[in-house]
Amino acid sequence: MTAAQTKSQRTALPTPKPGTRERILEAGIQLFAQLGYEGTGIRDIEAAAGVKRGVVTYHCGNKESVWKQVFEYAFLPYLEQLRSQADLLRALEPEKRVRYLIENFVRTSAARPYMNQLMIQENFTESWRSDWIVENFLQPARELNKQIAAGDPILNRLENDPHFRYVILGACATVFSHRCEVRALFDQDVSSQEFVDRHVETVMQLVDCLLVPEGSRAT
Repeated sequence: MTAAQTKSQRTALPTPKPGTRERILEAGIQLFAQLGYEGTGIRDIEAAAGVKRGVVTYHCGNKESVWKQVFEYAFLPYLEQLRSQADLLRALEPEKRVRYLIENFVRTSAARPYMNQLMIQENFTESWRSDWIVENFLQPARELNKQIAAGDPILNRLENDPHFRYVILGACATVFSHRCEVRALFDQDVSSQEFVDRHVETVMQLVDCLLVPEGSRAT
């Protein structure tokens, strides 16, 4: 065996196992959601994913590239689901449409609480990351909702009134990011089907209150 062959064997990366990239991205989701971008390093992701040194870089590139792929992995399924349902949603009556979208977002937030946690981490300060999120996810989602709305006053308000938007988004998602607090204070599991169903009902009641025409509200 030549010296070159020995060196090649010593530095070669292991043969990738099925699902290695997915394990890396899942680990990245948890770490970026908990510790933020600055608090997470490539070695942290390697350790959490249970892969050898260099495997993360081999599959996903540098830290910036890993972060972008983590966001795509976390958010693209939701955005693609909306795109696939756009025609069906346009055909619904406005009230049924907004109820479906809100219930879907509640259930998505319950299944993927890291979506809200990642967003919170990246909104403490303005950065290239917050700009990238707006450009690649928030603006496309906003444009898609506007296309689906087609003059729907409820969805238009959701996209154009920041107070209404963040009251609704917060109501849908925040509780699932506070699972430790909810367990400590109420001894309830936010991931249970019973809890999620009850939260859907509660958010819908809030939406009903917010959607009452101003002229018909009790004074």
